[in-house]
Amino acid sequence: MNTDAIFPRLLPQLAEALGLAPEACLPQARLTSDLGAESIDLVDLTFRIEKTFGITIPEGQLFEDTARRGHDLTVEEVAAFIAARLEARPH
Repeated sequence: MNTDAIFPRLLPQLAEALGLAPEACLPQARLTSDLGAESIDLVDLTFRIEKTFGITIPEGQLFEDTARRGHDLTVEEVAAFIAARLEARPH
């Protein structure tokens, strides 16, 4: 599944977790600096991603590791992460 196929399923989850309209969740928007996500929002989003896409995200792999390196993920980068996790699943 490519990122274009992921966006329609990701954006409603992201918008609901952050209390935003899906239209506000542009691909280049940064989760914390642009969309106002806080750590509890990112935990909620992680659970939503796991449920929506049927993947497991090891604790800290998606948001904590990147934040520790001083990087604020974009919506597009989250979609790419999901695509990579889906691709890595056994078929």
